[in-house]
Amino acid sequence: MRNSPFDIRCLESEGLTKLFNETASYLQRINIEMVSCKEGEGNGEKHPAKVIGLRAWSPTILFAESLDKGEEIEAIAHELCHLLLIYRFGLRVIDRRFPCRGSRQEMLNFCLNTHKDWAYLLGQVVNTAHHLILVDYLKEEYGIESHLHLRLLRHNFLGIVKDGNIDKESQCAKGLIAFEYDNLIKGVESVINTSLQTESFSDAHDSAKKHFGKYSFRSIPIVSCYEMDILSLLEDLSYQREDFIFFPRKFCARSQ
Repeated sequence: MRNSPFDIRCLESEGLTKLFNETASYLQRINIEMVSCKEGEGNGEKHPAKVIGLRAWSPTILFAESLDKGEEIEAIAHELCHLLLIYRFGLRVIDRRFPCRGSRQEMLNFCLNTHKDWAYLLGQVVNTAHHLILVDYLKEEYGIESHLHLRLLRHNFLGIVKDGNIDKESQCAKGLIAFEYDNLIKGVESVINTSLQTESFSDAHDSAKKHFGKYSFRSIPIVSCYEMDILSLLEDLSYQREDFIFFPRKFCARSQ
């Protein structure tokens, strides 16, 4: 159930207010709402907050009412920083490109692949790239920790390790999460033996290391490099780069 707009001033966090104001300077409006349940759970993962409305240039941050005050600050800040990376730095999200009108073969290929969990895979590609930057960005610029995110990363990773889903997209997403785990937490081998995983898992893990390995708060990629890295990663996984498109179309980004 959706509730009324949430006023972040009640959280009394100078860092969060500063982040909100900076992010809002790149957008006409940012809505924040508390919801009565943890929306956006999928693939056995828990997500205390998420963003909707990116395509409409009117993002809304939804966060769970079950969070305590400190968790609310972290969860909202986490999503605001995603928006900042998108709208200030141009590190946009990616989706499948809809076939051009009249192209029967492209439409056929598109329809044949609709069963795949694209949202999980493509969402994780962008999340992994963002998170390598976001955690330290929040801490260094706004004094906001990411304890909630790291705790959930541990929890979610333990869950996906036990998940028996073996389709390619899920396996690739797991490989990306393993790479993120090893960069932000360390010790992924104590949880899972990466050498015993599927080829898709290993390909995604290795490609993320190759293309995202240098990403950090001190090394934020420019738009052209970021988009090339993501398309190259997808190509490493045997997808066609021309089948994907970045959105939102407009953003305020640094010169390339």
